[in-house]
Amino acid sequence: MPAIIPTTGLAPYTIGASTYETYYKVFGDLSSDKRPLVVAHGGPSLSHDYLLPISDIAAIHDVPIVFYDQVGTGLSTHIPKKKGDTTFWTIDLFIDELFNLLTYLHIEEYDYLGHSWGGMLGLEVVLRRHPRGMKNFVLANSLADGASWDKSFTQLLQAPDVPEDVRQTIMDEDADRAERYAALKVFYKVYGCMVDPLPEDFLRSMDYTNGENADRTTVDALNAGDLSNWDVRDKLGEIDVPTLVINGARDFAQDWVVAPFVENIPDVKWVKFENSSHTPFWEERDEFNRVVAEYLGY
Repeated sequence: MPAIIPTTGLAPYTIGASTYETYYKVFGDLSSDKRPLVVAHGGPSLSHDYLLPISDIAAIHDVPIVFYDQVGTGLSTHIPKKKGDTTFWTIDLFIDELFNLLTYLHIEEYDYLGHSWGGMLGLEVVLRRHPRGMKNFVLANSLADGASWDKSFTQLLQAPDVPEDVRQTIMDEDADRAERYAALKVFYKVYGCMVDPLPEDFLRSMDYTNGENADRTTVDALNAGDLSNWDVRDKLGEIDVPTLVINGARDFAQDWVVAPFVENIPDVKWVKFENSSHTPFWEERDEFNRVVAEYLGY
């Protein structure tokens, strides 16, 4: 597979009287006549790095792919002075950031792949804005309500293949940061990413939320604000974009978590990766990219 050297940059993003920067990385040529795939990361407050296996699609199918770090994480502007400000860190802030990036990159029509929180964001983009430019929606390893996600996480944490000390450390709200991160890595090797050792790109993204210099401003504020009691299950019939739902057999997004998508989105296809957990683009990389590319008509 020929390597593609990505183009990177910073898109100015103005909120009120302040201008921040959204870091982006593009594989392929946005000036071509190919409709790009825009990829949104999870977290909130991870980074794009762990999603980079999806860039294989650009090399194989000559389709431009756009990755980006949302403000507050990765190589985008961090805003620690807004810590705890639930009126600043809102879902609409991230929807506006996406559209700002699309405008900056002169993208009018696109496909959208959202992983985990990126899928939640995509759901809100469609439900709140119904963008004409989004032609297909890949809803990867995501959720329709926060309570189900919490229930699934707790359920898997109690599974017999999770060591007792790991379980206790993760459940202990007063646990030392480094010890908790070490425990999370063990847990993620079972249900988050089964590639051993954990890939460097995956760990780089996790470091932004859990590492020594982690910035949890975004995730903590969203969880206390807009994502508290978040639930769009009763709105899924309004999703008016063809949607591919993806999950893994050992995923936080268990079958019953993604079932509302399959049952209620009008134009939907569901693909389950039997040898994957939460990151099938690592665990079944070639097959994941083949399925996504085929669905998007590349």
